Amino acid sequence: MENVQKFLEVDKYWQERWEDVKDDFWGDIKSHTLKALKRFLETSMEVQMQDLVGARHWEHNEYRRGYRKGYYTRDLQTSMGEIYDLRMPRARDMKLEYAAISRYRRRAKDVDQMILNMFLAGVSTRRVKEVIEPILGKNKISAQTVSNLSRQINELVRAYHNRELRDIYKYLFFDGIYVKAKSPQRSMKRCILVCYGIRHDNKRELIDFELASHGESENAWVKFVGKLYHRGLTGDKLRMIVSDGNKGLLNTLGYLYPFVMFQRCWVHKLRNVSNKLPKRYHDECISEARKIYLAKNQKEALKIFKAWSRKWRRLVPKAVKCIEEDYEYLVAFLNEPVKYRIKIRTTNAIERIFREVRRRIRPMNCFENSASVERIIFAVFNRFNGIWENEAHLEIAHNHLR
Repeated sequence: MENVQKFLEVDKYWQERWEDVKDDFWGDIKSHTLKALKRFLETSMEVQMQDLVGARHWEHNEYRRGYRKGYYTRDLQTSMGEIYDLRMPRARDMKLEYAAISRYRRRAKDVDQMILNMFLAGVSTRRVKEVIEPILGKNKISAQTVSNLSRQINELVRAYHNRELRDIYKYLFFDGIYVKAKSPQRSMKRCILVCYGIRHDNKRELIDFELASHGESENAWVKFVGKLYHRGLTGDKLRMIVSDGNKGLLNTLGYLYPFVMFQRCWVHKLRNVSNKLPKRYHDECISEARKIYLAKNQKEALKIFKAWSRKWRRLVPKAVKCIEEDYEYLVAFLNEPVKYRIKIRTTNAIERIFREVRRRIRPMNCFENSASVERIIFAVFNRFNGIWENEAHLEIAHNHLR
């Protein structure tokens, strides 16, 4: 018992000592690492200069191809901190592109990549500046620099929009969101059309989006869904499509996927019903209407609907008609397995993504142009797709271990 007590006292002593010295320890590690990196870079550039001129320092030989011209110094930002007064060899009348450091660069490529990864992970440009300051130092990088670097994402966005799609989805969801963006004339709301899917291996995916020029018009939906179709999303294995009641979208889906079951979003439908209800009936009527989609099967749902419509038809006929005219498409999801029903009776999956989009754009007030809209949306989609892909890998690994 005494030995255990002594061990605990010693352990506590070293824990306290570590708390006292750990900042100095990591500071020293960082300092020595930067010095080693600086020596490595300078040595690498010296070797390249030697190969270029064909001679070592002060060496005279008949095979040399040029002459040195001293040094100049440059500071370089790296992911481990800033290197000061890096000696850059120069040659007389000769140009040399160093392998370690590109011409005119003040930041190492890994810093730019780190910034882009943070942006793609959902960190705003201003927050990136705050997060990276402890590494690079205060005022070493501006929000404008982060914004400029984010423009490199344009190529990723183009590749995302043009990639070939595999027909591996059993459920598709379509919806739209409006955001503020500037045009050459004025600030205006722009509509983003979105397609989200659940694959046959149960993985979720944000398949694509498009900045619609004329809102949720039929032409906009034809263009967006048509491109998905021709890129490979033919719907041969598709079981159901979920969306709101936009007529342009419904016409488009009916034309491209005529044999796929269609499900109307209950959230959108109950909003429509709410708009047709007097305040005094609102809570009770909506609460009873929700029981329809909570039914165990189609037969029970029909029974609940008939009872609901009998009670409310005389008081609020327009509200009853609102559900009645789309009843078949509101209960289609009850034909699917129980484990999927809560996911496919609404477009809430897309709505949750839209909440993240709004969170990202709220500090911006208004996008500068369409390209900035595309970058932010792509960053949010890329983040969620990455999270879901990792979740799927973890689940596979867990099942394998069991």
